[in-house]
Amino acid sequence: MLDNILRGNLTLLRNTLKKAASKLEFWLLATWVSLIAINLTLVGRLADNIDETAMQILTWAVTILLVIRNRLNLKFESTPSAIAVGTLLVIWVLIKSLLTRRIYDVLFILTPLMATLGVAMIASGGKGLKQYWQVILLAATLGIPIPFLFSAIEKFIPVNVFTAQFANSVLWYGGVKVVQQGITIVSQYGAVEVARGCAGLPPILMLARITLMFILIFPVSRFHMWIMFPTAVAIAFIVNSVRVALLVIISSQADAFKYWHDGDGSQIFSVVAVALLLTFFNWLTRNDDEEYDET
Repeated sequence: MLDNILRGNLTLLRNTLKKAASKLEFWLLATWVSLIAINLTLVGRLADNIDETAMQILTWAVTILLVIRNRLNLKFESTPSAIAVGTLLVIWVLIKSLLTRRIYDVLFILTPLMATLGVAMIASGGKGLKQYWQVILLAATLGIPIPFLFSAIEKFIPVNVFTAQFANSVLWYGGVKVVQQGITIVSQYGAVEVARGCAGLPPILMLARITLMFILIFPVSRFHMWIMFPTAVAIAFIVNSVRVALLVIISSQADAFKYWHDGDGSQIFSVVAVALLLTFFNWLTRNDDEEYDET
């Protein structure tokens, strides 16, 4: 078909599209993708964090990939009641998307999950939802109330204190004269307070979500799964602590501090963390493909 398209013959392509358009699953997929496009448009417009926007795009891309990969094994057997519930969910998602003005609106962050559940209910009914468990799980990660989650974690785990301690150690072993006072690091260059945004929870959550997507896409042994999540947390924590140490050194330079704290420089550390994580995963799971093929 590709040869015909390159030659300008689109007859086969039109016939293929007509055949696909006559199937219910085509329109369900089109509806779901349209809801995804609306969600990404709103996130891109309302979000002030490029990492969160990138994670939203990556998560949706993986969910679509999983559906396409498993499409031949999906069973489309719904019921009138399930179709009605699914339709109501889809309508609710559309209305909420039109009315939302804040990305962390408690109801808006549920729209990815509700949209996925609604389309799945229309396609396969309540009993058939289990065949979409991977997609539903990923959509649920987009519905995490991040500010509330971080607040709850910080009540029990002083992540910013641990980050300040680790960054202080990095600087001390690097030959910098530093003193830690709670969450504040004082050095010859200036003082930096490790607030919530620099505590390391955002990169930890980001790498944890990437780890989940990696496990769902690629064959990974159960033993390696238990290694991957703690490794993701460790890499995110260490890279973020090194970033805090850098901020301490350049704290007296306003332009440089702004660049590495809020500007493009902060994204470099995210890229480094993701690169380290995926490199480790590639090394760790290099033989898992062969083990799955043998079984």
